[in-house]
Amino acid sequence: MATKAEKLYGKTVRKFMGIVNPIKKMIIQTHCMAHKYINNKALELLKNEGYIQQYKCYSIYIKNINEGVVWADQDFKSTNHFYHFNERKGLYGFSNLLDECKRYCDLANRYLELGDVSMSMFYFGASCHLIQDATVPHHVNNRLLKNHRQFELFIIKNIALGHHFEVRKGIKRYDSLKDYIENNALVANSAYFKFHNIEARDERYMQVASMIIQEAQITTAGFMLDYYEKLRNKVQC
Repeated sequence: MATKAEKLYGKTVRKFMGIVNPIKKMIIQTHCMAHKYINNKALELLKNEGYIQQYKCYSIYIKNINEGVVWADQDFKSTNHFYHFNERKGLYGFSNLLDECKRYCDLANRYLELGDVSMSMFYFGASCHLIQDATVPHHVNNRLLKNHRQFELFIIKNIALGHHFEVRKGIKRYDSLKDYIENNALVANSAYFKFHNIEARDERYMQVASMIIQEAQITTAGFMLDYYEKLRNKVQC
């Protein structure tokens, strides 16, 4: 439960963010390249593992999914995309990654019940964004925040240059949304400490990036399989 001081702090910071928000919107599309990459590779993984119907269904709505991925970072919503791997909370004064993911999943379910599949897929995409963010060390350990942007730019550059981070086999599923977030957070923190002694920055970043992007890919594919169980009852793909 957030204290009164924490809520006031969050409100004050959000007012400041409103001033610089137009600038941030200019870089969102580039930042979300990594999330779109993971979604597309998760789709390929479904196909490789023989989930052809699921692959075909999500391929129809991948544009909506990726639009939700981009939206999830707009208007400084990313300040709520943190979830400490041990303390189980977000940044001081803000919501946290798990609560936001639950909210987006609820909206995806609600729109699906109403028959609006496009909007359901939009919020499903926003949910995927957060499951993927949970694999990033800087999102689950606040002490690492100062190097966050530098690490993101390294990943974006290498994706743009055609580096292949993905795996071709293996899907990971969990029993609940909370399990996806908490287990991904543990993997993220483990990835950081596994390679943090590598002195060469690019080599260290590459090792961490490969480990966490693959985890994001296989858990996004698992999350897609989970949601398809609801989707197939409402949609003919």
